[in-house]
Amino acid sequence: MSDSILIRNGRKLIAVGLAAALVAVGALLTLTGSSSVGAEEYIEKKVTETVTVWPEQESATTLTIEGAASRSIVLDGTVARFSISVLDQSVLGAVSIGNSALVDVNTALLMGCNDDHPEQLCVPTEQLQTTSIRIYEEFDWNEGRRESVGFRYENSVSARIDGVDQAGLLIDTILTAGGDHVRFEGLTFTSSGRAEAERLAMLDAIDDAQATAESIAAHMGYEIVRVVELSPVGNLTASRTILESAEAAMSDEAFEPTPVFGGSESVTSRVRMVFELRPLTSEDE
Repeated sequence: MSDSILIRNGRKLIAVGLAAALVAVGALLTLTGSSSVGAEEYIEKKVTETVTVWPEQESATTLTIEGAASRSIVLDGTVARFSISVLDQSVLGAVSIGNSALVDVNTALLMGCNDDHPEQLCVPTEQLQTTSIRIYEEFDWNEGRRESVGFRYENSVSARIDGVDQAGLLIDTILTAGGDHVRFEGLTFTSSGRAEAERLAMLDAIDDAQATAESIAAHMGYEIVRVVELSPVGNLTASRTILESAEAAMSDEAFEPTPVFGGSESVTSRVRMVFELRPLTSEDE
């Protein structure tokens, strides 16, 4: 059987003849006492080795575009983070004083949840979350010697309310009820629609990149064949615009209410897309 080369669908199929090897196998079978008929049947089988060779692809013309888009977010929640911190000579003393101060804060936040005090802030207990509790000994240096000054008890809590209008009142209620044992750690605004806004911003960024690529390709006399690559660029960015003040109404006239500005927020998404182009032919035009 002679060697042969076949061309099919643009691929080279190389059929390598193995006649010499098969004859040797038949002779070996005869020497070992195998039936000559069996050896002939084995030799008659067509055994070929096929090697597929892909034709070299021509280099493609690509266009890389970055798209960006923003979506507005409605801020509809407020989270205040604070801790109760007490230093005492004994562990039990620090814990007892700290727990009492935290109970006072919780009571004040619940004040507006009943009909007797509708003007007060209402923060149900399920909207409070303990984030950490620490008890450790504190030391100070006295004439080059480290001396114990007592035990520190810290109970960190976050309080969540709906809306942003009462953010200032939330801060003032916590500070007034907890007194000197309160350490206010921060205030953040949240949005229940953030995930949907981020998703829509990503889709808008893709549309922006696609429209730009189509305009450039048409100007150059090309058309888009396919999208080769699509990937986000960096992280989502957020920007805030301060629009309104959240006022606090305190019963103590000597206390100056804390002004808090809610405002609005937007998220921006960016994507990088790589397009494959091909020149327009006279028929396409």
